[in-house]
Amino acid sequence: MIAKRVVFGCLVLVMFVCTWAIGKAADEPGQAVYDANCKRCHGPEGRHGPGGPTLIPFLFSYEKALELIRYPVCEMPAFSESALSDAQVAQIVAYLKTIKASK
Repeated sequence: MIAKRVVFGCLVLVMFVCTWAIGKAADEPGQAVYDANCKRCHGPEGRHGPGGPTLIPFLFSYEKALELIRYPVCEMPAFSESALSDAQVAQIVAYLKTIKASK
């Protein structure tokens, strides 16, 4: 009887940890930075918004993305380092690279 309770308790603990980990993955810092700066034009998860092209699959390197963000070659507004830091750009790139192309 005690063994069944221990096993049940362990299963509940594993389910809690898995649920918590999935929730934390959704709270990735890159997603918050993306949502605040890019989502209005490129749409949720970079999947083509009202004013910008789709970003998925995200094929740019960090360096290329940084260059395009600082000095866009299209109608996109430029983001200065004071508006969007290099570290925040790296977070956005990391976030976009985690999104699968087909959803």
